[in-house]
Amino acid sequence: MAKIKSTLDIQLDLTRPVEDLTEIISAVIASQPHKRKEILEGLDIAVGNALAEIQAQEEKEQKVDDDSSGKVS
Repeated sequence: MAKIKSTLDIQLDLTRPVEDLTEIISAVIASQPHKRKEILEGLDIAVGNALAEIQAQEEKEQKVDDDSSGKVS
């Protein structure tokens, strides 16, 4: 029985993650042009959520630093 898969075998260079991730996204979009908007919107949501988590953690750490330094907020 034949098995047909649409897969992308990826090797990501962790010393240049932005460049490699950009190439990967471009390759996926090129293979699914009719889903380009859906793919990019999904990525936008995922990236936005990740950035919001980082921002919340940074704000929490800043508050702890401010509180421990004796500053009144």
